Amino acid sequence: MKIILFLVFTHFYSTAWGHGGIDHSKGDSHAPVKMPPIGNRNSQIHQRINESYKLNVRPIFERSCFDCHSSTTQYPWYYKVPGVKQLIDSDIKEARSHLDFSHDFPFISHDSPENDLKSIQKSVEEENMPPFKYLILHSNSDLSDIEVKTISDWTQTSLNMLKNEPKSR
Repeated sequence: MKIILFLVFTHFYSTAWGHGGIDHSKGDSHAPVKMPPIGNRNSQIHQRINESYKLNVRPIFERSCFDCHSSTTQYPWYYKVPGVKQLIDSDIKEARSHLDFSHDFPFISHDSPENDLKSIQKSVEEENMPPFKYLILHSNSDLSDIEVKTISDWTQTSLNMLKNEPKSR
């Protein structure tokens, strides 16, 4: 019973503060999730960013982010507890509506690849991701300082590459 009460409390806590206090209920944050245009997915710069992602960042994300931000969720033992299942499903749906890492870079999201990178960088640097309520029962998902630096370096390098990408006509 204590676990259920704790999970309910942390769900409401992280709903309010899980994304750095950003209110995702307003604006276009719930715009339909979409794949980036095919032309962008095939650009040489996007391919270089994706290669670097798969080599340096994806292994970190697989351990710390994929349970909520991909289609490869590994459900915990307590998933089948009534009420908990609905909380977890809701959290996963919300997470994937913002950013889905299932198909590598550029990610499936409701925003541009540039804004996705900025959001990732801000979230890891401000330690908003993974959220506290997830870390309570999944402490091995916490990002080390080296992992935060790896992700931040990758996002910044990728943003610089995209900034210098020639625009198609």
